[in-house]
Amino acid sequence: MGKLPGIGGRRDRNLSPAKAERLAKDPRVYALSPDQEVKAYGETIPWGVARVGAPTTTAKGAGVSVYVLDTGIKVGHEDLANLRGGYAVVKCRGRCAAPYDDDNGHGTHAAGTAAAVANGLGVLGVAPQAELWAVKVLSNSGSGSISGIVQGINWVIGHDNGGKPKVINMSLGGSGTDDQDGLYCPSTRSKDAFHNVIQKAACDYRITVVVAAGNEGIDARNAVPAAYDEAITVSATNSQDDWPSWSNYGADVDLAAPGVSMLSTWNASTKSYNTISGTSMASPHVAGAAALVLSRNPSYTPLQVKQALLQNAESTASWTNTSGHPHPELFLNVRGFQSENPPPKEGGKRKTPLTGGFTPVWRDLKARERAPCSLERR
Repeated sequence: MGKLPGIGGRRDRNLSPAKAERLAKDPRVYALSPDQEVKAYGETIPWGVARVGAPTTTAKGAGVSVYVLDTGIKVGHEDLANLRGGYAVVKCRGRCAAPYDDDNGHGTHAAGTAAAVANGLGVLGVAPQAELWAVKVLSNSGSGSISGIVQGINWVIGHDNGGKPKVINMSLGGSGTDDQDGLYCPSTRSKDAFHNVIQKAACDYRITVVVAAGNEGIDARNAVPAAYDEAITVSATNSQDDWPSWSNYGADVDLAAPGVSMLSTWNASTKSYNTISGTSMASPHVAGAAALVLSRNPSYTPLQVKQALLQNAESTASWTNTSGHPHPELFLNVRGFQSENPPPKEGGKRKTPLTGGFTPVWRDLKARERAPCSLERR
């Protein structure tokens, strides 16, 4: 027996039917109700994960490794139990469980969108059965260096993950152009260190590389790695099937994916979630989708993965585009990925040759990524 303060009631355990009947007839008893167990509300499917159709497919990314090159991934997060380990070019600062722990939040958010597990808690990712690896190349302020990015990608190339297919997500970028524009995996590789290592990953080691288009509202041909042919470049859309004005655009953009007001995992605690916006949030949807393709077709090349995504994508021809920029790219759709499909035809981007270089200082794509609300459970 126990009193229930504040409501003038009490709780009785193991009442016999006879005693319950007597209590119900007692004039001092207003009501007698059976007790029952209640539970906290469970897993949320973010609108973007639902919009691309991830919950409908039986392909869940099993047997694929997703490497998040970013600010790290929150170690011990309740929704990222598939984090297998990582590597730090830039070590975590502050209260960190590992050098590749996240001291910013950006990388943890990307990881959750790509592959938050289906455990009845928090959120669901696009590829919940894929394994995650944190490659911390950005600091707690979201900045890094070209040499650090190259070092991180080389670590992924050399990392022994048991022979599983690999996907890299890079929600980061800077200004620059493609020094080998219009050429996909040419025999004479780029002399630009960053482009060269992406070519090495995609062309020589069959690693699918997915990148954010950028948040400057400019043609993506002026941003790297978005401009590189060997990467799958992703623009951001909102829940009204429209593009924000800040999403980069152009012929180098391969796919559109949800990137506005995205709920995902966060680094503030092991039970923390946050809602932010950016092409950084769109890119991991496609990285997760690539993992779905590879879980069913582990021998696919990065170009076959890209073509599988494009062949299954949704037309945006009827969409209302209020961004002020051209966005002919298709929208990510993973419905139907539960059955194996024949290898798609290979083909690269067609772009206008450009010239120019990039600035040597790196930053993540957070110029317009905001946090309108926080769902941290404290």
